[in-house]
Amino acid sequence: MKIKDSKDLVRISQLMEVTRDIRKGARQHFMKKMKEHKIDVTIEMLEVLYVLWKKDNINQQVIVSETNRNKASLTSLIDNLTSRGLVQRNSDPTDRRNNLIALTKEGEKYQEKLMPIMAEVYQSLQSDISSQELETAIAVLQKVNQKMVEL
Repeated sequence: MKIKDSKDLVRISQLMEVTRDIRKGARQHFMKKMKEHKIDVTIEMLEVLYVLWKKDNINQQVIVSETNRNKASLTSLIDNLTSRGLVQRNSDPTDRRNNLIALTKEGEKYQEKLMPIMAEVYQSLQSDISSQELETAIAVLQKVNQKMVEL
C-alpha cells in the first residue's frame, strides 16, 4: 500500500486506532455480559476454547498461532482451563514430545452457554450497521491484513 500523501497516512493511522478501539470496546462489553451471566472465564481463555470448538484435539502450537499468544502465556491459559475441567492434554500419538489439547465434556457444554452470549454481544454491536456495510468493512480490513502479512 503506497502512501500517496499525508491524508493517506492520517487515514491509515485512524484505521489502526479505530480497530484497536473496537477490540477494546468489544472486550469490555463481552466481559460485562459474561459477568451478568456468572460465567467465570477470561477473554483469553475464551479465545482458546473458541479455537478448540472449531477444531478439537490439536497441537498447542496451532492454538498459539490462532490466538497470537506466546507459548508461555498459552501454557498458563491451558493450565487454568485444565484446572477448571474444560480442557485436557492428550499425548500426541505421532510425536511423544507434543501434547494435543482437547475439550472435555464440560468444555463442550461451555459452548452451549457462551454462544448465545457471543451472539447477543455481536448483534448489539451490529445494531446500526447494515449487512452491506459490515461486508465492506470486513473486505477492507482483510485487504489491510493481507498487506500486513506481505510486509
